[in-house]
Amino acid sequence: MEFSDYIILALFGSLGAFISGFLGVGGGIIYIPVLDYFLNKAGMQNDVLVKGILANSLFTIIFSGSVSSYKQYKVGNFFPKQIIQTALPGMLSAFVITYLIKNGTWYSKEIFNLVFASMLLVIVLRLFGSKSKEHLQSDTEMPIWNYSITGFFAGIITAFSGLGGGVVMTPVFTDILHQPIKKASSIANGVIPLFAIVLGIYNLWDEPTQHINNWQIGYIVIPVVLPLILSTFIFAPIGVKVAQKTPQNIIRYVFASFASIVLIKLVYEIFYK
Repeated sequence: MEFSDYIILALFGSLGAFISGFLGVGGGIIYIPVLDYFLNKAGMQNDVLVKGILANSLFTIIFSGSVSSYKQYKVGNFFPKQIIQTALPGMLSAFVITYLIKNGTWYSKEIFNLVFASMLLVIVLRLFGSKSKEHLQSDTEMPIWNYSITGFFAGIITAFSGLGGGVVMTPVFTDILHQPIKKASSIANGVIPLFAIVLGIYNLWDEPTQHINNWQIGYIVIPVVLPLILSTFIFAPIGVKVAQKTPQNIIRYVFASFASIVLIKLVYEIFYK
């Protein structure tokens, strides 16, 4: 890798970290396309590339999600009981799906792109197409099964997409369960690193069929993820701080806009490459 590559990774890592704190999505929506480019450039191919993208994205999310969640705690917007209720079933489902992906060649780059693009399309249509429901939002405590079911399916999405699950949890909590978006983002920020830690440990110990760097541990390529990780310690707290002062509709449309940008990139790759 050249020096300019590290600069680019740091810049995108800063953006991903800010988005992690601002939206409560872990930053994967930025990390995935960046990792796709750099891991492919370094020599990862086919199903190993997909596994590498998922592994390195989730490993980075351990840090971006943890820093964002700690900042939420510091500003008094933290919900530990709901985080645990959501995280436990999702950690199990994420691990099972990751195990199935790692022990097969069925999850190709083409399938990954289609899954990722389909999820983003649903999110964009949902966020841009529905009107604000602030008048329906309530701080009333939900039954535990609402959190558990959401977490279970978020874990599956995490394993398939590498996004961390926030792209599922935040819209479900706000649009379906009518929770305030700042509370939803805080819960998602707390759950995301728990998902990522379980999968990150697994990815560190797993043995890939391709080694592209001497500083590679399992599927984790240290020179690629390190600039992304270092950026989180500065920009994830800034994202949380800005989100606390931003109207909920603005957060909603920023979320949808970033998803749209990534979706356009994926559609181009699917149909024109």
